[in-house]
Amino acid sequence: MPNVLPSQLMSSVMGKLYDVLTNGDATVPQSEDNFFSWATPGIPVEPDDFNFLSQGLTGVVKREAINEISAGSGASAPELTPAILAALRAEDTANLYMQAENFARLVDFVPDVTKAQNEQFARLSVMNNEGSLSDIYSYVLRMSQVMKTELDQETKKQLEEFRALLTEKEIKKNLVTKVETEVSVPSPLIQLYNQKLAAYEEAALRYNTARIDALTAADSRSVHYWAMNASILRNRVKAAMDDWVSNGYKNENEQIAAFIDQVMRRDMSLLKREYIDDLEKARLTGLASGSDFFYTSLVPGNFARSSGWTEFRFTQGNFESHSSSNYSTKRWQASGGASWLGIFGGRGNASSSSSRTEYQSNFNTDHFSLNFEIAQVPIVRPWFKTAFLMSKSWRFDQNNPEAKSKMLSDGGSPPKGIMPAYPTSVIFIRNLKLSFSESSGFRNFMEQHTSSHSGGGGCVVWGPFFIGGQYSRSSSSGSSERNYGYKFQGQEMIVPGMQVVGFKCHILEKRPDPLPSITQWI
Repeated sequence: MPNVLPSQLMSSVMGKLYDVLTNGDATVPQSEDNFFSWATPGIPVEPDDFNFLSQGLTGVVKREAINEISAGSGASAPELTPAILAALRAEDTANLYMQAENFARLVDFVPDVTKAQNEQFARLSVMNNEGSLSDIYSYVLRMSQVMKTELDQETKKQLEEFRALLTEKEIKKNLVTKVETEVSVPSPLIQLYNQKLAAYEEAALRYNTARIDALTAADSRSVHYWAMNASILRNRVKAAMDDWVSNGYKNENEQIAAFIDQVMRRDMSLLKREYIDDLEKARLTGLASGSDFFYTSLVPGNFARSSGWTEFRFTQGNFESHSSSNYSTKRWQASGGASWLGIFGGRGNASSSSSRTEYQSNFNTDHFSLNFEIAQVPIVRPWFKTAFLMSKSWRFDQNNPEAKSKMLSDGGSPPKGIMPAYPTSVIFIRNLKLSFSESSGFRNFMEQHTSSHSGGGGCVVWGPFFIGGQYSRSSSSGSSERNYGYKFQGQEMIVPGMQVVGFKCHILEKRPDPLPSITQWI
């Protein structure tokens, strides 16, 4: 009956989660992107926060808004005049823009992969010295030189046709200036590609979860489930891949990317000019902040209300098999016990609270279990052209003293630079359940903390999981504090709702890394 600290238990939980998200076999290839930046604490979100993904940025009149008018006027069926309808649509439009801005800023960061003591493997470490991801990408486009060549007219025409398949133009209104501008958004081809990619990753996640549960033999149910259903899960992975190829334009999209990459080796100046244009056309102005952001989305847009999330389970048998876990990338690794937080409560921001109490007692793992639903959702940035960053036909302007010594990544272990990595997917969980059984001391700790910090901005955190407390939320009417609570049901702690627990990130090789054969730059 092993007794362990909360931080040790969290290390094992994250070890299994890391295996599920990254490891593979003959059916599911190992993930190329296997660096994760974990939000510690998790960020509570609600399905309504993502209405802009499925509705777009055009407001509609919603039933709940009409009900509010009815409640305020005392009338059962208020007269909806054109002016009232226009005001309701405008209010909804403002909320959609606020949602889009909040999400764009949430994922517009560069993870710090060089933190000491392996902190980059255990919490959300953000590089702040060079600005946001969009700031750095904009800087690259402005301060780079590209190989000097000239394309023939036929190739230019074909390039334009391919680019038209990847992006399309939409008219959006700037809510601050009221000016309508043309912006670039993912084309139907790219939207289908990303939808089928997300479906494939969901099938792969379910397959990996069942396989790892069986390998660690946490309980007989897991072994029976794998023995009886492995072929079904394997077929679903293969079917999802076939659907991605047949209906998601997987091969066509990759062929277009290969063509553009080949063209970039001949006339980068043309592409660079178009990429700058794409970046500017994705620029929107925040309603409350008045500052610019770049439209970013998730695929599929209805993920928050989908029933197809994968169940993640952790029991005593999993602790034994993951107690010595390592978190590794392609080039370096860290101990699984790196810097994980035990369960604690504090005032204000949990990661920097000056008033913090931590649960110090051990847990008996024989009586512990955890489960939640998980979804890994790809981030879509129509303005962020990774093909340009990965090309060997650009460098920073050697005539600019500040820019010429810059590196996105030096390719080291870990890499250093102004953009050594960037987030590619968001990891969401929902309906977290924890069972501590005979750990009455923990229940007392939680109840005392909740009582002592009532109304004072306290929160309870365990690793990347936000368990309960106050959290700041923004809307078109301003910021507000919301309470997110847990509850005990018998021996089980239930944390309802959805939260962001981390980000899957892509680590760059050495960039820029121009070909030595290039002699003319522009």
